Amino acid sequence: MGIFGGSGEVSGYNVEEVNALRDVINGVAQKAGEGICEKLGGGVVVPMSTVWYAPEAITFFEGFKDAVKKSGETVTAAFDAFRDAVQKAGENWAENTGGEKPSLAAIDPVELDLDISSIQEKGPKGVTIDEGEASKVANNLANVENEIEAALKSITAGLSADTAFLGHGQAEAVEQCFNDVAAAIKDIFKYLTDGEGSLQGQINAAVKKYGEVASGISSAFSSSTKA
Repeated sequence: MGIFGGSGEVSGYNVEEVNALRDVINGVAQKAGEGICEKLGGGVVVPMSTVWYAPEAITFFEGFKDAVKKSGETVTAAFDAFRDAVQKAGENWAENTGGEKPSLAAIDPVELDLDISSIQEKGPKGVTIDEGEASKVANNLANVENEIEAALKSITAGLSADTAFLGHGQAEAVEQCFNDVAAAIKDIFKYLTDGEGSLQGQINAAVKKYGEVASGISSAFSSSTKA
């Protein structure tokens, strides 16, 4: 306890340090974008490129690339919302103390530019899909989601706010909020596994279609030889 009966805790904010958090948040956002594309490329595109060869495979993954790119806007918004919350916290301190208000520029766009160049329209055996291996990729998509979340948590864990917001657990609360952004971003990629229209559902549908077409043609030949 302090000599005047206080707790002895230092409370307040440092406007320069608050402003500096903008570049930290922006840097993490850009690394997050790189990490997301790395996980989607390594967990989806590359393994599918060795088991599905078809013109429609290219069309399929062009659509997936567009969906991922669109998700970049949502990822950007998530990080920018956190940036805005940090600024508002600093403004709150300024209003209560007469201090300088912080100014944190908006987060740069997170570009999710997924490389799908490994997908080919024709493979060693022609236009084919390896049904078993494609199903394995589809069944692994939940793990890809978890890998995205783990990568984001690892990146966001680097933020420290103890020199920007001082006292009464402010820094810890800010840091925890930043970590929560990772969990929220994971939900953006629920289209990997949720519902029939999910990436998982579409891959499984392609596997089913190729099997049905092959069976249908086999049956047609069998029928013609019996006629």
